[in-house]
Amino acid sequence: MPPWQADACLLATAVMWGVNIPVVKEAITRLDPFLFNAARLVFSALALGLLVWLEWRSGYRQHAPTPWRKVLVFSVMTGLVYQILFMLGITRTTAGNTALLLATMPVWTAILSFFVFQERLPRVTWLGLLVTLIGTTMVIVSGGKVSLRSDFLWGNLFMLLAAMLWAAGTVYSRPLLREYSPLRLSLISNGLFVPLHLALAPLWMQFPAKEYEPWQTVLFQPAILIALVYSGAFSTGLAYATWNIGVRQLGGSHAAVYQNIVTLVAVLGGWLFLQEPIVAAQIAGGGIMLVGLYLMRRGRR
Repeated sequence: MPPWQADACLLATAVMWGVNIPVVKEAITRLDPFLFNAARLVFSALALGLLVWLEWRSGYRQHAPTPWRKVLVFSVMTGLVYQILFMLGITRTTAGNTALLLATMPVWTAILSFFVFQERLPRVTWLGLLVTLIGTTMVIVSGGKVSLRSDFLWGNLFMLLAAMLWAAGTVYSRPLLREYSPLRLSLISNGLFVPLHLALAPLWMQFPAKEYEPWQTVLFQPAILIALVYSGAFSTGLAYATWNIGVRQLGGSHAAVYQNIVTLVAVLGGWLFLQEPIVAAQIAGGGIMLVGLYLMRRGRR
């Protein structure tokens, strides 16, 4: 696959994840977040199952034996623990805090890649990471949704741990993806723990972050169903596959920088669909982010 196609996969992932942020935040104001997460993972498994079937129909065959131990470790990291940490975090902190903490993923990924695989990035790549982080911080902070209140301490901690775990999973998956199909890895890592998420949802619902309407009256409402299908089939299904394709082709450090595009997409989506204002500092921050991406691409060459 040419590098530009891998970049296109990662950009598509960032767009799907960026749109997903307001979708999830709106849905979990009406439906318990752990029930929402369990239900969307069902749609994710169905979508990925369809993609794997289409891959098989196109003639692709997995000749190497499945490295089940490595696949299981990766699945626990991204399909179980990350999902729980993310939902605990997003329900206990602000959208701005969430975006700011998730923006640290590329840095954690680069650091872990260095210590685990001795992946030495060119100076221009480190500069690109720093520039992108600065631009992302400008976009988030100038939006006025970042809060340092102690009420959000646990939510911030959960979200930081989620960011670090996703970075660890990205680094861990690189050698695994050299010998295993990205689509099949996405299907197993997402689908393996769906029954457990469904079984645990009633338990989590005994300790809600706030009062919700009875789920029986909310779950099948059209807006919630649309949110479940989008967040499951696209943001947690297709996007995980395109993400793994990008990681396999470009490496974890280069792929992770696209995480910061998620913030820019979320801001643009709020402006287009929710009439949220965009301030000059956010426009400047977006421009700085794009400069950082350009520097990262130069570093790859």
